[in-house]
Amino acid sequence: MTNYMKVSTKPGVWDTVIECDFCEGTGTVSGEVAVVDFMNGGYLKSAICDCTDCDGRGYRYLTEDEEEQFYAMPSVQ
Repeated sequence: MTNYMKVSTKPGVWDTVIECDFCEGTGTVSGEVAVVDFMNGGYLKSAICDCTDCDGRGYRYLTEDEEEQFYAMPSVQ
């Protein structure tokens, strides 16, 4: 199920956004970082990184198709 939210990035301006599916709204993911080792050629080390899909925010803006689908849904009042 998709989680829609309203986020204010500027005072008085509210944008409808969706929770990032890749990081599940946390903004961080487990990634691999290259470590230089001149003797053995280097290795990969696991590290916590910012999510590349949402740039570490935990949400992303709706695509045009998602926006049309969102506004076509009946509103709950």
